Amino acid sequence: MAADFPSTSPPAPLAPAHPAASTETDDPFDSLLTLESQFHAEGYALGVADGSKAGRIEGRIFGMQKGFEKFAAMGKLAGQVAVWEGRMMEGSNVITASASTSHGVAAEGSNDEAMRQSKEERLVLPPIQHNERLQKHIATLAALTEAASLDTQNTEEAVSDFDDRLKRAEGKAKIIASIIGEARPISKEGGSRQKRDAGSNMEDFTLPRSGI
Repeated sequence: MAADFPSTSPPAPLAPAHPAASTETDDPFDSLLTLESQFHAEGYALGVADGSKAGRIEGRIFGMQKGFEKFAAMGKLAGQVAVWEGRMMEGSNVITASASTSHGVAAEGSNDEAMRQSKEERLVLPPIQHNERLQKHIATLAALTEAASLDTQNTEEAVSDFDDRLKRAEGKAKIIASIIGEARPISKEGGSRQKRDAGSNMEDFTLPRSGI
C-alpha cells in the first residue's frame, strides 16, 4: 500500500500588511483644493461661448454700419456727377442758343429782358462750359458710381472691388472739381487738424513769472 505524502502545492500569497493604502484620489478634501481650477475652466467655457455670440452680433452691426457709410459716399458721388452732367448739358445748350440767336433777327428789348430773368430764375447753378477732357472725366465717374454695377455681395473679392472703385471715384471727383474750379468740402478730421495745428503754436504760450 502506497504511503500518503503531503501535498506540495504552492502556498497562498500573503495579504499585504496595509490592504489598500490610502491614495490621493480617495481624499475627500481633494475636490475642495481644486476649486480654483474648476471655476477657471467653467468661466473660460462660458466666456468663449458668450464672446463668440457677442462677437458675431457686434461684427454684423459694425459691418452694416461701415457698408452703409461706403454706399452713402458712393451715392453722394453719383448725385454729384448727375449735377455736373446736367450743368454741362445746360452749358452746351447756352452755347448753341447764343450761336443761333446771333444769326437770327434781334427781338425787342423787353422780351430779351424777360427771357433773361426767367432763365436766371430757372438756373440755380451756373452752367459748365463744354470740354472734351472734362466730359471724359465725368463719364468715367458716372460709370464708377453706377448703382446697377455695384456688387453687394459680402465676400472678400466684392468688398475689395468696391473699395477700389470708391477710391478711384473720389480721386476722379477731385480732378473734376479742380478743373471746374469748385473746392471739395473739407472733412471734419481735416478741419479739426488745421485748427489744432494753428492753436498749437508754442510761441503763443507764456510761462507765468515766479515770485522769487
